[in-house]
Amino acid sequence: MTEDPLNSVYSYVENAYIRLQAGDLLNRCLDEGSEAPIQQLIEGLVLAGPQNIQVLKEILAETEQRRSQVSEDIQQLLADLEKSLKAYGVHLEGVRKPRSMMRMTQAGFLKLLRQQDINDENTQVACLQILKDSRELMTSLGSRLKLLERIGTYLRDWLLGLTYQSIHQDGSLPSPTPPARPH
Repeated sequence: MTEDPLNSVYSYVENAYIRLQAGDLLNRCLDEGSEAPIQQLIEGLVLAGPQNIQVLKEILAETEQRRSQVSEDIQQLLADLEKSLKAYGVHLEGVRKPRSMMRMTQAGFLKLLRQQDINDENTQVACLQILKDSRELMTSLGSRLKLLERIGTYLRDWLLGLTYQSIHQDGSLPSPTPPARPH
């Protein structure tokens, strides 16, 4: 008995639709700063049972893709910060990591500028504004990254639980026996 070729097409379309729905919900989560919208979908899928494992995997794949993109955006932001400051003559080689620039105080940054003989007030103000703008964007991206990480953890936890349930329902493994009670 051969599988109907349309089944693979339907499966592909269904997976694409699920990822599209998950993407919409992830956008809503990111806009609201809360994992609640996608949790409702996940909980509904979990309640429906282990047959939704593949659906949850698709949602996790979409979440991981978004998390990866936000991580890349953070790296790009740091590279842009370094490039923008370099245009003003600021070199960050003395700073251990560009991320440490994001935690630097205004006074510490001004000290760094003066150490690099950048004493022009207009240049200092422009560099401070670049740092301020980058920090605001980094804060936003950092919040998005943490939210996507929480959603990913939530999904992995439920996937593990459903997989465990599925294995035990199939009878592949014996159900765990409770420990013997002492007499």
